[in-house]
Amino acid sequence: MADKHFWNIRARNYDKLYWTKDAGYIEKIIEVAKFSRNDLVLDIGTGTGAMARSIHPHVRHVVGMDFSDSMLKRGKWDGISMVKWDLTDTLFRNQLFDKIVGRMVFHHILDNLDRAFLRCYDLLKSRGKLIIAEGVPPGEGQDIVDWYTEMFKHKEARRTFTKSSLVHYFVKNGFKDVRAYKYKMRRFNINNWLVNSGLHKAKQTLILDMHRGAPDKVKAAYNMTFENGACLVDTDNLIIVGKKD
Repeated sequence: MADKHFWNIRARNYDKLYWTKDAGYIEKIIEVAKFSRNDLVLDIGTGTGAMARSIHPHVRHVVGMDFSDSMLKRGKWDGISMVKWDLTDTLFRNQLFDKIVGRMVFHHILDNLDRAFLRCYDLLKSRGKLIIAEGVPPGEGQDIVDWYTEMFKHKEARRTFTKSSLVHYFVKNGFKDVRAYKYKMRRFNINNWLVNSGLHKAKQTLILDMHRGAPDKVKAAYNMTFENGACLVDTDNLIIVGKKD
């Protein structure tokens, strides 16, 4: 997981990031999660709580957890429980939650990803569900995955997931009836993403130049366009749902 200094910087403009408030993305997660009015839900890596607030009207209660004080202090938590906690630490009793949601957080887990999946498994009730949403490369061809991975190395330390690798972690750690859903975020503004990600200007320029100079295959997969100096792409996002026996 990235260090606290990283998140202190990131928190300043986190809510200005396009993906954090993309309504279609949130609505798709809620649709495939099939929340019920009796559900107790854990939102891991809740950040400033956008996902938790969106889940809240559909369930009995939501607990938002994050290990970053900076993120949690910027959130609004009316009707939502909030706790500073790292998923790999022990806090809640096992078999407590009906559903666990992790939106754009698992790629930050750099060490012992299996342990994080198993922790979620243990925290879920029988027949409970884990719902993970992640951005992925715009194609599974190795050259596209390699470009995507290299580009992100200049932004942060993170994992690159594909559909097959995410499904593998679910199945490997005991989840059944694993299903994958795709959401495409249209006209994602790379400039907005870079400016609000806490990166030094030189890094922003480098990553933007990588997009400008990307191979035609990458540009086509992203449906990449440039308008008034802004780089716009259609990003692929996966929502994977797995059930505990």
